[in-house]
Amino acid sequence: MKEIIASRRTILLTSLIFLALVLWNAYSSVQLHKSYQHALMKSVTDSVLADYQEYLAQLRTDVIHFQGQNYTQIAALANKGPLASKEEYMQLLKLMKNQFSDLRLFAIIDNNAQGVLKHITGDFLDDCKDEIRTTVDVGSQEHLFLHRSSNSIHYDLLEPLNIPGKQGWYFFVAFNTTVFESLLIKYQLPHQELFLLRTDLIGKIELSTTTTTDEHIAGIEMSAEEVQMFSFVKEIPGTRWQLAIRQEPNYQSSILVKSVIKALILWLFASAIILAFYLFQRQRARSHYAIKKALEFNATHDALTGLMNRATFEQSLTNFISQAKDNPTHGVVLLVDIDQFQLINNGYGYAVGDSVLNFLSIELKRYLPENVACSRLGNDEFAILVPDLSFEHAQACANKLKQFINDLSYVTEESLIKLTASIGVLHIDTDQISRERIFNSLAQAVRIAKEKGRNRAQLYQSDDQALIQHAQEMSVIKDIDAALNENRFMLYRQHINALQGDINIPKYEVLVRLKSRQDEIIPPDHFIPACEKFGLITKLDRWVIEATCKSIADTGDNGHYSINLSGITLADKDIKEFVSNMFEKYHINPNRIGFEITETYAITHLESATKFIGQMSEMGCEFSLDDFGSGLSSFSYLQQLPVHHIKIDGSFIKDICNNRLNQVFVETMHKLAKEMGKDCIAEFVEDKATQEHLIELGIEFAQGYYHHRPEKWFEY
Repeated sequence: MKEIIASRRTILLTSLIFLALVLWNAYSSVQLHKSYQHALMKSVTDSVLADYQEYLAQLRTDVIHFQGQNYTQIAALANKGPLASKEEYMQLLKLMKNQFSDLRLFAIIDNNAQGVLKHITGDFLDDCKDEIRTTVDVGSQEHLFLHRSSNSIHYDLLEPLNIPGKQGWYFFVAFNTTVFESLLIKYQLPHQELFLLRTDLIGKIELSTTTTTDEHIAGIEMSAEEVQMFSFVKEIPGTRWQLAIRQEPNYQSSILVKSVIKALILWLFASAIILAFYLFQRQRARSHYAIKKALEFNATHDALTGLMNRATFEQSLTNFISQAKDNPTHGVVLLVDIDQFQLINNGYGYAVGDSVLNFLSIELKRYLPENVACSRLGNDEFAILVPDLSFEHAQACANKLKQFINDLSYVTEESLIKLTASIGVLHIDTDQISRERIFNSLAQAVRIAKEKGRNRAQLYQSDDQALIQHAQEMSVIKDIDAALNENRFMLYRQHINALQGDINIPKYEVLVRLKSRQDEIIPPDHFIPACEKFGLITKLDRWVIEATCKSIADTGDNGHYSINLSGITLADKDIKEFVSNMFEKYHINPNRIGFEITETYAITHLESATKFIGQMSEMGCEFSLDDFGSGLSSFSYLQQLPVHHIKIDGSFIKDICNNRLNQVFVETMHKLAKEMGKDCIAEFVEDKATQEHLIELGIEFAQGYYHHRPEKWFEY
């Protein structure tokens, strides 16, 4: 019994809260509508004001132009004055009415504010006389207003009479108010009222959209309280008018009543299912006000599926990684790649393909717990971050997800589409502590899953050889990052021996080694490939360049040093500036530095290689083409590469004494190089016989263990 009472109280409380929400929604809607109407009325007022001013300005221009066109007739009437005939007047009036549709009559006013054609037009109304007298006294018409008779309403325009000898005279033209009335009606919007009020007579209505022509003629006045109800009141320059606008008196209250009635109906309907519908309805009500939040949602979520987009997922992953450093036991990322999705696009069209992706996204959102981050990375790839999943349960979770996708069926008008997915699974630990490495590792796992036949989940930490290798590479990359920060890289050097005579300056090749935290020396073939693969090689090359310059500066060494550059570094648009800065920082003569680039990269990226070689050669640096003969081996490219030395690959040198083909190749290579003005350096010279054979062939330099084993040269 107590539980029932408690439930009733909960339902009642929830219902009252919901009622408050829907009433707030109604109030907010009214306020929003009020703001909109306020902005709308301001716009209408500005538009009518602009049109009135434009119309009056154009009308005055047309009157002036008419004077010019009919100067002779107007001058004749002015000069004759009381002697002018009605026929002459009517003839000119007819011409004027053809041009001005709202024209009533015209007259000529002398400098005493008297009409010289009163015997034809009759005497003026008192309002007309008032405006004429004011205009003549002031010298211009600055207080335009409407004039009323017993059966009509009009306004007058007075423009100076451009006739010699008639200084201070005016050309008087009376117009009906049709255009003014039509402009008010033109801009009148539903539930709005527009008024033309007198500025000098508070409450005096000249024209309005709520009064008839007869009422305009009679004239209507409103109280000061009614005048205060206008939303906008603006004066029209050069007139005695104010343009005013307001909403219909009962409009706001009717909007409020309608909004409240709708809110009550919605509340009565929702109360019946309040327990099941409350949270959804509250969220819906909030969304009506949250335009900004909706825009933020679009910026952080995929437009097709509604899942978070790649950038948002990456940020969530970054935030989780920072927390995982303190608690690395939980947290799994899954990369879901739909198998052969391109076949769906090709077979059913991209519209169906998009529908399938949207269908899958909806099902994933239903399937996954609320605390799981799910994202569409692009195309047919989805990423899922399960923050509280341990490594032990990761494989089982991925298998369940795979089976869930297998069980889905998308029905088209013609067939049934079944889906399978290859899923990469990765436990977030200290070895995968950056999001770039996480995605790289997941991609490796997905690739292995597809190679094994698709429709399977591949755990990254498995006994698969490819993944083991990738994990080892990740470990190396992590150690390289730390070594660069801790200055655990070391420079070695190996002497390059001159075979044809002595040279004054000793030549060396700069070699890099990595020292572990246990002081073990790690050779380059253990870390250089990983650096190139995962984008750290440029950072390492720059370290070697600066360390070489620093060592030369610190020791005063007078040797010539040749530094290996990777293809990625060679393509770096900022590398020339960096090298120049190092030369300047350590006061290094560029003639002391050379660079070695591999044959394969130089030939496949001929343009960028040639450009960099040319720029640095102008500074005085030398270049060697490394491992020549091991790659593309096209002698024609040598003519296009402005290198100074060719380093013959060691595979042609090791058994040159016993291999006739290698002898011929090296001899031919040397002859061509000599014709092009380039020296040859033989690599891997390991015994005396090999060196003597190279001397016989005329090879200029040799490098290898026979002459000099690499020695430690520089360490921070």
